[in-house]
Amino acid sequence: MPEGVLAVLRELERADEEIGAALADLDRLKSELDSVRTRVDELQGFAARLPAEREVRAAELERSKAEALAAQGLLEEAEAAVRSAEPDNAREADRFHVRARDRASVAERRVAEAAGAAGDLENRVEEAAIKGEELHARARELAEELSARSRIADSAGKEPGPGLDGVEAWSEVARASLFVARGQLAAEREAVIRQANELGALALGEPLNAMGAGALARRVEKSLRSP
Repeated sequence: MPEGVLAVLRELERADEEIGAALADLDRLKSELDSVRTRVDELQGFAARLPAEREVRAAELERSKAEALAAQGLLEEAEAAVRSAEPDNAREADRFHVRARDRASVAERRVAEAAGAAGDLENRVEEAAIKGEELHARARELAEELSARSRIADSAGKEPGPGLDGVEAWSEVARASLFVARGQLAAEREAVIRQANELGALALGEPLNAMGAGALARRVEKSLRSP
């Protein structure tokens, strides 16, 4: 009887390993799916903030241009004052010119900074579009992988709809399907381990603390070899 039990335990050990590998595969797919979902949320958040950010950048650029225009007018006035100044007020005219020149320089720098910030925002828009395409391609790859898993619902293996909204909708279905499949596999593994423990206790003639099928098989084999 112990030899027969050992053979069954070996079969249960193989079943446990296969289920464990399948669970690991589903966990990998879930991890990759979660990564896609997180990045989709980030891109959607950026898209939602974009109109307001564009408005802010445009307002800053217009304001800095207006300040630069005013500063340039003041500088021209200061330059004219220097040219027409009498010897008695030449020093005051020079100081006025220095202040106006500094103000114009600062205003020009602010225009450049505002223009740079607006340009950076548009660069981020282009990068987000590229990332969105990459995410959609990755989602299609994951859908293809899921379609090859017999335990996964067919709907999870369908190609995502267009855009980030399509990826988000597909990911909800895929996540639910993975959850169900993993629950089924976990239940099967528990049944295998429970059966192995029952057989191990029968073979060894003693109650056992729950352990894996592999560990039980080794323990039963060791008991068979003992004198």
